[in-house]
Order: sequence, then C-alpha cells, then structure tokens
Amino acid sequence: MENIKIKVNGSEVEVSPGKTVLQVLSELGIHVPVLCHYEPLMPQGSCRLCVVEDRGVLKTACTTPVEPNMDIKTDTPNVINSRKLVLQLLFTERNHYCMYCEVTGECELQDLGYEFGLDHFEFPTYERKFPVDNSHPFIIMDHNRCVLCRRCVRACSEIAGHFVLGEMERGIDTMIIADMDIPLGKSSCVSCGLCAQVCPTGAIIDKRSAYLGREVQSDVIYTNCDLCPVGCGIEVYKKKGANFIVKIYGDWNSDVSQGVLCKVGRYLSLYDEKKRLTGIRVKDDFGYRKISEDQLIKLVKDKIDKGIAYVDGTLFNEELELIKELFKDKVYALNPEEIPISSNITLNDLDNRNFYVVIGTDLNREYGTVGSIVKRNVIGNKAKLMVIDKEFNSLAKLADYVFNIKDMSMALEIIKKQDDVVVIYKDINSDEIKLLSSLTNAKFLYLPKETNSLGLQKLGIKHNNITAEYVFVFGKNLEGLKNLNIKDSTVFVFTPYENDEIHKATVLVGISNGFEREGTFYNLEGKKLKREKVLRPTYDTVDLKTFLSQILGRAEKVS
Repeated sequence: MENIKIKVNGSEVEVSPGKTVLQVLSELGIHVPVLCHYEPLMPQGSCRLCVVEDRGVLKTACTTPVEPNMDIKTDTPNVINSRKLVLQLLFTERNHYCMYCEVTGECELQDLGYEFGLDHFEFPTYERKFPVDNSHPFIIMDHNRCVLCRRCVRACSEIAGHFVLGEMERGIDTMIIADMDIPLGKSSCVSCGLCAQVCPTGAIIDKRSAYLGREVQSDVIYTNCDLCPVGCGIEVYKKKGANFIVKIYGDWNSDVSQGVLCKVGRYLSLYDEKKRLTGIRVKDDFGYRKISEDQLIKLVKDKIDKGIAYVDGTLFNEELELIKELFKDKVYALNPEEIPISSNITLNDLDNRNFYVVIGTDLNREYGTVGSIVKRNVIGNKAKLMVIDKEFNSLAKLADYVFNIKDMSMALEIIKKQDDVVVIYKDINSDEIKLLSSLTNAKFLYLPKETNSLGLQKLGIKHNNITAEYVFVFGKNLEGLKNLNIKDSTVFVFTPYENDEIHKATVLVGISNGFEREGTFYNLEGKKLKREKVLRPTYDTVDLKTFLSQILGRAEKVS
C-alpha cells in the first residue's frame, strides 16, 4: 500500500498506513503524554491524556488510525488545556498524596503532574475512602491510588492469559476486582505479578519490594530464570552498592517469554527459605568436622581416579563439562529421565493454535509461562483444550475434554479428528508414548523435569545405578540419591541445601546457588540461555565451577 500524506504541526510527512497517530508521532520524536497506553497492550484510549487536534477536533492519539489529509496538532491551547483538565480530574478523584506513596519518584501520574506544572487543583480533592486489599501473599491492591487505566486488567488477559481481573460499577465508582469481586488472595490469581509490573501508580504493588528503593537506585541485570526449563527472561533490580535484590520484572524483549513470568520466577526466587548447607565438612567418628577448601581439593584429587560422578539437571553446562572432563566420562544422571518424543515446536509458535492437549501437568502450578500461552488462547481466542491427567488438574475447568490418563486411547480418537493440534506433555509411560507417537496431526512440546535436562541429554549423560569406591554427587535435586547403591561407598555431596539424604555422605560441600551463580543451560525449546551472577554469596559456600577448574589447574582461588 502507498504511503499516506498528513500534516503534523504544520509539516507535511508521509507515513505508512495501518499505524495509529501515536505511533507516527513517536516515530517523529514528538512527545505525547500517555497513562493508559502501554506498548505491549492493545490501545484503549480511556485516560484521554494523549489527545491531539485534527482539523479542529480532539482525538485520542493511541486509538486513532492515520488517514489521508489529517492535520495533526499536538501543542495547541485546546490540546494543552484538555490534557491539564483530565490530569486534574485524575488527581482529585482519589488519594494521590505522593509523599506517602510507595512509588513516589517513579509514578507515571506524578511525572505527568510535574510535566504540566500542576501546583494546585481547581476541583475539590477526594472525600471517599476506597478499600485496600492486603489478602494476597505477594501483592497489595490499593484502590485509593487507582486511576482506572485498566492496564492490569488488559495485561492479565491479553498477555498473562489468566483473565482474573475485571471491573465493577461505573464512572468514578468503578473498581478493579478479582473474579466476581472476591479478595485477590482468595481468587483464581496464580501470582504471576504482571499486574504490579504494568501499574503506573501505587495501586498495585509488590509487598516485598515496597520502600526498598527506586528503580534509579538499582542496577538492572538482564538474565534468565533458572528455576524451571522454560528459562523466562527477567530484569533483576539489584540495589546499587548493596548485595540484595529489590525486585524482579519480566523482560519484554525476551524471545522466550516476552515479559511473562510465573510465581516462581518473580516471587519465590526471592523467598528462598530452605536451610542452606554451608562450609566443607568431613565425617569422622565424632560427627562432621570442618576442613578448608585447599584440603578438599587435595582430597578430591586423591580419590577422583577411583570415583564416579552423579549429576542432576540443575547444573549449568560449564559445570557439567568440567565434571565430565574430571571423571573421564564416568558421569551419570542422578534422576532418571528420558525424552520420549522430542519437541518440534517453539514457545513462540505455541500461540494461535486450534487444539491444545495438556498431559500430566497442571500449568497453573508449574511451567507457568507455558500455561499463560495456553490459557490466553483457550479463553481469549476460543481454542479448544483437552486435559489428560491421573489427578486433579485446575486447567480442567477450562477444558472442552477431560480424561484420566488411563483412558488415553479414547482421548486419541478425538485428537485425531482435530487440526492444528499441540500436545504439551510430561511424565508418560511407554504405553502412552506409543499411543502418542501414532499421532500424525500434532506438534509436541515436552516439559523436562529439571532446568537443564536437555543439557544432560546433549552431553550424553544418562541415568545408571552403578557404584564405585568413591561416589561424587553434584546438584540441588537429590531425590535420586536415596535409590543409589552407595552403602559401601565413600560419598562426596556438593549441594546448596540441607536435607535428610545428604547425611549419608562422608564429605559435605555447600555450593553457591540461585543468583550467586552464572552459567548457561538449555531450555525446553533447546535454546542456550545465559544466567548472570547478580549477588555475592552470603553464606560460606564453594563456587562449583571455580572449584572444578582449580582441580584441573585452570583457575586461581577466588577469595
């Protein structure tokens, strides 16, 4: 299509058709104030702050498409006065006393007040008190600070796919509600936290990050979550000059998750309450005694030739490669996992499908970003959903078909009649694999059990329950340790957490964990992702990669 000619502030410009006035003005470098508009969301035009004048008529720039012969003016007295009037109404409708608000200094409404030089209001300020919802474990919803931009409602549905938030009442009485007006903490909210990330004021805030510091007081580290094999892109806000994390946001530019996170990545990664294993300990007749890292290096070097290694899928590729080199390929996966049907679809391609089949997993509780994609298509785009599981699955209430996993053959008869099918699966047996393999009209997405399960596969590391005089165990998920035949072996365990199983070991080594580590891993799509180190270790722990490199003579000791 040919370009369209329009005038902008008296100058003629050519623009591509299909764009909004706001998009054109942004491309031309012309600032237009916005509040309800947020780039990843569909434009709504509810705040009216982006009004511009076109041939004498005020129009919202964010929702108005460009058309031939437009004469756009962005700074006429009519435009400026209209924006100021709207801004005053927003400030006076509810409680916006900035000095008491948690987000003062990074509030978009406050910024607009400074931009327009508001130093008084021509209307009476608010008199009505609105409720504050403190029922949620991670989020506070303060309706007194809400400007009804509806960003949270749109983000919850359009992006996160959960469709929890909505509205009730009309006009200035409008309130954002969860489900059918129940407390947020008792609603169907899955704690993805996207509402708090997109809120322009202090209406929805994270409890943990409140008053810990402004974004300008933080260093932002762009990295990937390593708590599940999705590997969502995250923005980590670390307080400048301090060794703690203020908050975590979803990274809109991530080609994995496009800004979406789950409860684990946004919140639980900062609420680690497990007891850490610290120091280096060796068991003798009187219990465990501490030894130095130099003593540990000598001990490991002396025993490594007679030893084998077990690793789990929480280790990074660099650590796995060093372990393979040290143990001359006598390395085995601690937890058995075979990938029965390889994935042949990416997360980006998972969108806009007609028929989703979810087997053996509740996507509201794990792999949450995958759940967001499925739910926004099932609820928003009216795609069909089949849930196959052996126990209760919260996705069942959205499903067109629900089957017990023992009735897989019946389910397949329905699947074979559909088109554009995606099967998302986990934990299936050999009979179920055989049945699924017969499908010719489906794409498959396997959900690995551990973060770097595909890294283990690429390095050829498989499960094998064998023993040796010395057994070295590395990793965080030590469930498989109880199944090993190690009663006559001397066992070395390198892990970040205390648990009942590790006390079978002769040597215990606390290793760095979470944001104290760096390395790469392969996510469920097979993409190699980087995890950046954000924090200095706060416990007496060993950096596993550095330790292994020292044994190979490749690294100096890190103090």
